Amino acid sequence: MAVLKVEERTPNSDMNLKRLRRGGVIPMALIEKGKGTILIQAPEKDLRDALAHASGLGQLKIQLSGESQSRSVIVKDVDKDYLANKLLHVAVLEVAETDVITIDVPIVPIGVPPPVVRHEATLLHPTSHVKLRGKIKDLPEHFEVDVSAFEIHDSISAGDLKVPEGVELLTPIDATLLTIALLKVEEEPKAEAEEVEEGVEGEEGEEKAEEGEE
Repeated sequence: MAVLKVEERTPNSDMNLKRLRRGGVIPMALIEKGKGTILIQAPEKDLRDALAHASGLGQLKIQLSGESQSRSVIVKDVDKDYLANKLLHVAVLEVAETDVITIDVPIVPIGVPPPVVRHEATLLHPTSHVKLRGKIKDLPEHFEVDVSAFEIHDSISAGDLKVPEGVELLTPIDATLLTIALLKVEEEPKAEAEEVEEGVEGEEGEEKAEEGEE
């Protein structure tokens, strides 16, 4: 795991923070274990790379300027301007492998169900993450679910997952994670039949009208 180099910073006004970002540096906050918060900063390019290579739990390592050892942290909050695709602020929480945390773990479907291949159905993903609580060292980065043999109406719920020993599943066990649903078929022939019936009724009405005139 790569180490993100960060530097301590002093409290900045909004104007100074904007200047910092324009200079390619992103303001950050390091929440220390049992202490307080240290204001830090890092080059945007390095920070983006670190976030892209963080574990599935959002875990990465940082090294504060002047310290000889790196610290293990998890990403707690990312403030971003999504329209401009710019990072505004990132907060990280210092952790140890034995710390107990609550986190969302992604569900990753593997394979393609036969009904989807045949264009008869679609794979629905109602719940994309499950919430777990446990020690960082015991938490999985993600759950892989093989859907290659799924048929129509097959599904898997949160309770079907094999959760590691010592880890608690907080998501309701009946929450549907993945399911196969039939594709909706447009009823065009029926619509055409209705148009034909309307045309016949219209013709009959015209014929009666003509008879009445006679």
